[in-house]
Amino acid sequence: MYNKEFDSQHLATFHQWCEDACHIVLLSHMNADGDACGSLLGMTLQLDQVATKAATITPILPNGCPRNFLWLPQAERILSGEKQLALCQERIAEADLIICLDFNCASRIDFLQDDLRNAKARKILVDHHHNPAEQEFQLIFSDPDISSTSEYVVWLTQTLWGCKFFNCDVARCLYTGLRTDTGGFAFSCSQPSCFEAAALLVAYDINPADIHNHIVNTFTINRMRFYGFAISQRLQVYPTQHVALFAFSLEDQRRFGVGGEDMEGLVNYTLMMSDIHTGALLREEEGRTKVSLRSKSKDVNSLAQQLGGGGHTKAAGATCMMSFEETLLRVQQLLGVQGLQPIDNNTLTA
Repeated sequence: MYNKEFDSQHLATFHQWCEDACHIVLLSHMNADGDACGSLLGMTLQLDQVATKAATITPILPNGCPRNFLWLPQAERILSGEKQLALCQERIAEADLIICLDFNCASRIDFLQDDLRNAKARKILVDHHHNPAEQEFQLIFSDPDISSTSEYVVWLTQTLWGCKFFNCDVARCLYTGLRTDTGGFAFSCSQPSCFEAAALLVAYDINPADIHNHIVNTFTINRMRFYGFAISQRLQVYPTQHVALFAFSLEDQRRFGVGGEDMEGLVNYTLMMSDIHTGALLREEEGRTKVSLRSKSKDVNSLAQQLGGGGHTKAAGATCMMSFEETLLRVQQLLGVQGLQPIDNNTLTA
């Protein structure tokens, strides 16, 4: 069981605000991952049962639900800020309650951040990242030591309402978020509560093997070929420094017809090598570069903060407004490999 106590006054306020609200909006971050989608939908499906029958409940993601999570129950309800901007702005403006999940500050929702900041609604944050922006929310539930926002939603909603609003669909969403944010229970899962939450959700007949197939066994031919190209041609390995990284230009991505969601989890391949302790992935976008950092032991959150981002101790990231080449040099500098020559990709080593 989760061993930290929730503030009783905060719980009472959350409960009352949910019951009073007529227009509820749920938001999660740009380039949503499994935890963003899972916690967003898991909370949405519970609020369907909690809120008054007249209430409208709208889940929103800045650039929509990634196609690899469209199988989640009621994912079709998620509005896309990119494709339905006017409608998203209208729903945020008319909301009397906004619940933000899996991000710690408004900038994480990119072009919707001003809409969130200017909204007159009550704002609640439910998250597990470091350093929440306290000035942007009236009520904050946050624990950076927990495995995922989805796990946090399990314990928070159980404390609020018991398990009466849990069902198979809610459990599938929350289990997906918990499983993806721990890399299939490989990291960020040192607390017993992580596995207890998983056990609680599995009890709702969610078919974990089916969820695994939806998450893992979904590669297109182009994505599979891209991974081969990535490992053979774009992997930079610095064994003496225990560092490895991928760097992908827009040209690389266009060649294979892949984007950000196709690279989900690729950065973790750097840590599959026994001598590598820290890994990175850089992906060029129009006018900016996305950086993902992973580590077996090093605090990469502090590195991400130097790039204007953040995250967790062993998994963090940033969006850099510098050019792709400048960002690569900066990341190499932070990782202590700037100016060094990586192993030749055509050379076999023992």
